[in-house]
Amino acid sequence: MIKRGGKVFNMVKANLAAGMVVTILLAGCSSTPAPLPPKVAAGLKDLTAKGVTLKGQIEKTVGALKDLMSKPPADYSSQFERFSDELGILEAKVEQAVQKRTAMETVVEDQFLTWEENLKQLRDEELRARAADRRAATEVTYSEIQQKLAEIRMVWTPFMADLTDIRQYLNDDLTKVGLQNITPTVKRVYERKPLVIKRLDAAIETLNNAVERS
Repeated sequence: MIKRGGKVFNMVKANLAAGMVVTILLAGCSSTPAPLPPKVAAGLKDLTAKGVTLKGQIEKTVGALKDLMSKPPADYSSQFERFSDELGILEAKVEQAVQKRTAMETVVEDQFLTWEENLKQLRDEELRARAADRRAATEVTYSEIQQKLAEIRMVWTPFMADLTDIRQYLNDDLTKVGLQNITPTVKRVYERKPLVIKRLDAAIETLNNAVERS
């Protein structure tokens, strides 16, 4: 029976570097990354779809913020409500994406643990070597995806923190002075948005490439 758990999967992930070295030695630096197993590819396809919806919702949220800041009516409440609603949708989509990533990691965990068990049972040395190479190649692809997701988190965390700070501040001070006071924070949101989109696009492209090879 295959046992699952964070400790076991962490050990598998700790072997990514070794797997990358094995792949390079066996296949060469210019080799094409191997296709992913079907279940892993399906999980990545779902995660890609969530990334695309996130990108669209970022545009809507920042757009609502720009309307509030640049075209404020006499009563700010309607525009602020729109911004708050769009930000709430963005937060919900982020949570959905996190859930998809967690589901994907479970599938990947199962795949690597299955490979570990199957490798032990193979008697043919050549077949065992090919299976190990296949696993190592998948580890390389998955490691690249993890790197792209980590790069998103680096810019995503401060970006979302500023958006939620803006909402919280205006909840208590939805006035002309309040809008003036949050201007530096709003400016950071505008400045950070292109990099957030760029990192998200890079992750989506990496995910798409992995799925298309499968």
